[in-house]
Amino acid sequence: MNAEPPSTSALSSLWRQIRAVLDLVLDLSFKRFVTPHLVRMLYVLSLLAAFMYALSWLFYSWWGIIVAPAAFLLYLIVARVTVELILAIFRIAEHLAPMADEPVVKPVAKSTSFTDPVR
Repeated sequence: MNAEPPSTSALSSLWRQIRAVLDLVLDLSFKRFVTPHLVRMLYVLSLLAAFMYALSWLFYSWWGIIVAPAAFLLYLIVARVTVELILAIFRIAEHLAPMADEPVVKPVAKSTSFTDPVR
């Protein structure tokens, strides 16, 4: 039985993306990170939640006209900075991974000559 859906372009593209995410999630060796692939979706979901929350403040509070836009803007800034910090940490990890495979070379200390006077 074939697990792939019919080969329409949008549906097959979505299916490939779902399979790629599932392959990352089910990777028990933890050699690849799933968070960088999911961070865009999490960011969009957080923006939608902020928008819904700001709308609820706007319509259910007498001072929401002033506070809702300010709170929404503050939440956008915090969400963006958080996502960028997460991505920066993962990019650092990706750049450091090849260095972990390289052999460690210790520098040789400069040898002192015994003919030099110590005093």
